[in-house]
Amino acid sequence: MIMFKIRAIFWGGFVLLTGLANLGQGQADPDNCPPQVSISWPRPGDRFRSGTLIKIKADVTDPDGTVAQVQFFANTNLIGVVTNQPFNLVWQVILPGVNNGPLDLLAAAVDNLGAATESESVPVWYYTGAVPAPVVDITSPRDGGIFASPATFVFSAEVLASLGVVGPLEFFVGTNSVGLVDQGGFLTATTPPSSVTVSNLLEGDYNLSVAFRGQNGSYCHCGSITIHVVQLGVQLPSVIPDGRLRFEVVTSFPGKPTIIQASANLMDWIAISTNQPSSNSFTFTDAAPATNSQRFYRVLVPP
Repeated sequence: MIMFKIRAIFWGGFVLLTGLANLGQGQADPDNCPPQVSISWPRPGDRFRSGTLIKIKADVTDPDGTVAQVQFFANTNLIGVVTNQPFNLVWQVILPGVNNGPLDLLAAAVDNLGAATESESVPVWYYTGAVPAPVVDITSPRDGGIFASPATFVFSAEVLASLGVVGPLEFFVGTNSVGLVDQGGFLTATTPPSSVTVSNLLEGDYNLSVAFRGQNGSYCHCGSITIHVVQLGVQLPSVIPDGRLRFEVVTSFPGKPTIIQASANLMDWIAISTNQPSSNSFTFTDAAPATNSQRFYRVLVPP
């Protein structure tokens, strides 16, 4: 027996019936590129208690037009429609009559000419009986980020799930509290991250974390990240489309000559670029294309 699930995509007064794994492009111009859509949060395997409000986030683009709407589904049930950016939906996780089990989340995007695309489904888990745990995601800085000493940066975190409130959030560098932010109100699709400014961190490695102080200080899936504060360093290496290597140089010595060297054996170093940065970072792109041969790089500031 072949099982085939059907989902209805609603557009312009019509109902477009679509297979779960393959969304047709009803009424689409053959020259019109369909939108692209994916769910960026929740992540596969996340667990949510009944009654929890979660912010389902979709990344949506349209290469040759605009996105008219994004429809969100839990299993085959339509749970909301969003017509404006950001394409987020706050949904209260409820499955009547079910104690626990899997739940598939999916987003379907429709562009201004009627072309439609489904995201891949995101399997999450639904349960009852335990205390709901809020979820907070550190949005800035990135894990493993490198900063020039003394470092100053914005530390931000976003509430993605709770019983409704969005804080307060307390921010920590190591065990030191660096700020408490209470936006007030309830979680919405457009609630922005909370932020504090961290200043004058000296050279070293630092653990950044956030504590959720709402819901009587209940346990929080908040996570943590590590950043590095250095005198001189490189980060974000990548190969650009034309095949050349690019990376960012972070320096505590703006205005001073900064030399980039390359070597094939870590012994014989050749200077390939000299920069005099005006700020604490700059981007270097190698003039030669990247090859399969081994090549190392280092950055120096002469005394």
